[in-house]
Amino acid sequence: MEFGMKQSPSFGSAAGQPMEWYSAGPNSGGYGGGGSAAFYAPPPGAGASAAYSSGFEDEPPLLEELGIDIPSILQKTKAILLHQMRAPCLDDLDFGGALIFLLLLGGLHLLLGKMHFGVLLGWSAVQSGVLWFVVNQIASNEASEHRALDLYSCCCIVGYGLLPLILLSLGVLLMPRGPVSVVLAVLAAAWSALTAAKVLARISHALAEVRSLVLVPCFLLYGSFALLTVY
Repeated sequence: MEFGMKQSPSFGSAAGQPMEWYSAGPNSGGYGGGGSAAFYAPPPGAGASAAYSSGFEDEPPLLEELGIDIPSILQKTKAILLHQMRAPCLDDLDFGGALIFLLLLGGLHLLLGKMHFGVLLGWSAVQSGVLWFVVNQIASNEASEHRALDLYSCCCIVGYGLLPLILLSLGVLLMPRGPVSVVLAVLAAAWSALTAAKVLARISHALAEVRSLVLVPCFLLYGSFALLTVY
């Protein structure tokens, strides 16, 4: 029997290449040596390429794996800038947006000639911990049964509260420093403190009656960031 390759018209490989059938000679047959046998050899690299392509197609986007939802961050930013404190999106703040605003504030300080990335990150971490402790103590004194504020939520609130200070940095970058920039710094710190206090009251209802008391540590927190921007 002759040795050759035959293409089956009714079958095809997954990679779009024709199947190859090999037939052996009479001496390489079955146990008796007189039969003929045929076996199928797939095209080289067909299975590996199919598995490689299907594996990457099933993977989610990188931002989704990191937990960063850009449309949700923009929606929360709009609610804070327009002072829509009753928006449902503010009930669940994410750490990705808070970190983006912190880095954006550091970048604006860099344009002002100040290298404050480490200072902003360190102050945010320490002051978030202090605010978390103080707010929980206030809430526990006001109500015996209350929803305790976790440290993660406090860090997210502090990060999103930096939005007015980002606007302050843009104003200081575009105008000369003077009494006007100091007034803008006070207003931005008050805006950030009021935003953080209202979001804290949404999460822990025990703070709704003592919102003015929560404003004090929030104003001290954002006032320190405003001083870094102006001076």
